[in-house]
Amino acid sequence: MIRAIEPGQTNPRPFWAILTLVLLIVLLVVVRMVDWDAGSGVGTVPVTVTVLKEGTPIPNVSITLLPMHHHDASLRPAAGTTDSDGRCQVTTLRFDDGAIPGPYSVGLEKIPEWTLKFNDPSLLNVDPGAPPSGSDLREPDPTRMYSMARREEAKPQPEALPAKLVDPSKSGLTVQVEVDSPNNFTFDVR
Repeated sequence: MIRAIEPGQTNPRPFWAILTLVLLIVLLVVVRMVDWDAGSGVGTVPVTVTVLKEGTPIPNVSITLLPMHHHDASLRPAAGTTDSDGRCQVTTLRFDDGAIPGPYSVGLEKIPEWTLKFNDPSLLNVDPGAPPSGSDLREPDPTRMYSMARREEAKPQPEALPAKLVDPSKSGLTVQVEVDSPNNFTFDVR
């Protein structure tokens, strides 16, 4: 049943709507201002990983840090990709923020050189469902790109790391990230 507001009586709905809006804004501000420090259980510390092959830095290696204790909800995986010096800062929550302290198993995989061709900004606007572009070789053709990818993937990758290193749970590589430690880890693959 709908009640009419009597003359001289105020409508309480705008008050409650404004109060709800103000409380929602306050809640969002408080959540946004929470600092994810070590005391909150999800803080990260800087972690640097260097990958070498017989003493020579290896660029473009994808690094995965997988928490060893899966029941520990505070640990999260971290990852990164090595630069030309074979080094990277790992990322957990924000770019290059490091990893949450704890034990990790490590996975390493060399990114094949041919896949880096797809980092070309001109290929970002390619519609994979588009028909072949014709004879203009300057325009990327999705069919030609996929054919090239399948062809290159079938070739042996001379710079590939041993397959056992890809899966962190089988690689045998581990690190212990500590709060008061430099956390600089080097892996020399032979």
